[in-house]
Amino acid sequence: MDYNKLASSILDQVGGQKNIEKLIHCATRLRFTLKDDNKANADAIKELRGVSGVVNGNGQFQVIIGPDVASVYDALLSLGVTGGDAGEKKEGKIWDNVLEFISSSFTPIVAVITAGGMLQVLISILAMAGVMSDTSDTYLVLYQVTQAAFFFLPIYLGYSVASKFRIDPFLGMMLGGVLVLPGMTSLLGQEGGITLFGFSVANVTYSSSVVPILLGVWFMSYIYKFADKYVPSFLKFILRPLITIAIAAPVTLLVLGPLGGRVGQVVADVMAFLMDGYAPIALMLMGAFAQLLVMTGMHYALVPILIATFTTFGYDNLIVPGMMCGLAAETGVCLAVGFKSKDPEWKQLGFSTAITSSMGITEPALYGVTLKLKKPLIAVIISGALGGLYAGITGVKAYVLIASFASLPTFMVTTANLVNAVISVAITLVAAFVITWLMVKQEDFNPKAKVAQGKTETREPLLGKEVVINACTEGATVKLSDVNDAAFSSEALGKGCAIKSSDGKIYAPADAEVTAIFPTNHAIGLTTADGIETLIHVGINTVSLKGEGFKPCVASGVAVKQGDLLLEFDDAFIQSKGFDSTVMMVVTNTDKFLDVIATDKSDVTKNDGLLTVVS
Repeated sequence: MDYNKLASSILDQVGGQKNIEKLIHCATRLRFTLKDDNKANADAIKELRGVSGVVNGNGQFQVIIGPDVASVYDALLSLGVTGGDAGEKKEGKIWDNVLEFISSSFTPIVAVITAGGMLQVLISILAMAGVMSDTSDTYLVLYQVTQAAFFFLPIYLGYSVASKFRIDPFLGMMLGGVLVLPGMTSLLGQEGGITLFGFSVANVTYSSSVVPILLGVWFMSYIYKFADKYVPSFLKFILRPLITIAIAAPVTLLVLGPLGGRVGQVVADVMAFLMDGYAPIALMLMGAFAQLLVMTGMHYALVPILIATFTTFGYDNLIVPGMMCGLAAETGVCLAVGFKSKDPEWKQLGFSTAITSSMGITEPALYGVTLKLKKPLIAVIISGALGGLYAGITGVKAYVLIASFASLPTFMVTTANLVNAVISVAITLVAAFVITWLMVKQEDFNPKAKVAQGKTETREPLLGKEVVINACTEGATVKLSDVNDAAFSSEALGKGCAIKSSDGKIYAPADAEVTAIFPTNHAIGLTTADGIETLIHVGINTVSLKGEGFKPCVASGVAVKQGDLLLEFDDAFIQSKGFDSTVMMVVTNTDKFLDVIATDKSDVTKNDGLLTVVS
């Protein structure tokens, strides 16, 4: 994969660097916070090779890449995009902002949690296999390594949350260090308690906690920005950090830390209540909708709840078992697709995504298989509910934070717990496989459809047929690969050709229906009777002109004949504003045909063939 080319295409389609407030990434997704979501072309991004899907919601524009996300993220940074926060707070719904805050705070430390969790899985497997004794020095040392991922969570979160609020992240780490410092823990726990400025300090254990540091750094951000605003420049280096920590640490220890600890306890109590009285129903719902949470990115909002549960009880009997059923459902769907499809590409996709799903990364399967075929989503929900119901009835408990088939051996705290965990996974996987096998037909893997008169109609493929699409304007032709726009030159939007127009007029290249006229009038979509979908795009980045210099001559939904005038544009005006006025014409559903061949003529008129579509 050419990461630089993909990064360049994504950057262009999200509205350019100026439209990006923030960019972070998790294990599989680029997570953009955009100034204007309307400037992002989600449909174009979905079609890019290397992109599995797009989700826009909860305050983030998410581009699903898969395991290569870090490489694409680095390529975007090399193009000048700034990682982390890069702008002011985005306005929106309170709930969206809360979810975005939690997600962006935990995303940077997912690698730490994953490393600690998977190392726990590994040493547990080695111990159960007899390769390593759980009383050996090696095991004990490695176990302490795993605990470093969770014990120091307040420090890791202190850094990420401070970065989120655009204050010195090392002060955030220092506040986290104050909470978990062994000496502080001893002081808080000493007999008779301890006071600060005459006020009693609550004895709270902050190791592995989440909410206290979130509240503490949030408060710290106001102190930091106040000091930054009012302290003279020549004293900021000394006084700004002093004022920040001297105020934030006592307030956190006296008020916010205990409050956060109480919130964590309430969350744990609520979870205990649910699992004591409603375990089968709760786990059935969790199993059914686990992948919908992943689809929207809301699964990160469960991390604080999960950590609070583990910190209080030492295990989880809702989120991890439910997520395990969700990934088992995706695995079953993908295996069914791999075995049933006769299409080599679908076979490969099915089997490869089944493997990644079983290891706990389900986005490639969710976006590459389930949502593309649509019907398997029903299988995911039903099978996840069945597996979750069984896990709830039998009281399955997880003892590591990681949901993965590799983590199943860690359920063997008791033999019954492991057996029931395996059975719940098996029920889910088999049910998902069977339902998908029955619902998905061979034609679903290679649908042939066209859009005509606003309705979708099934069509037979045009076997052995060639259709010529004429030039949409008159002038000198340009190879698409030479166009200074990555989305077109990479053929991400389809194969085609470009023209340096000599008359500033766009004509219908074939008898067709006008299926789309962009609000800024710089682009037109057409669909022929043969189902050939053509995009005519005037200029590069001319969407920024907001319609200036363009005059549409037809409306969306009308039928046109080859040669009819569709659009007039002021070439001189466009160039005077600093934009390239090259006209691109591409077949956006190129993948439905054997090939799309561009003419080798150097100059064309509206009556000359420009593209030959072979089917």
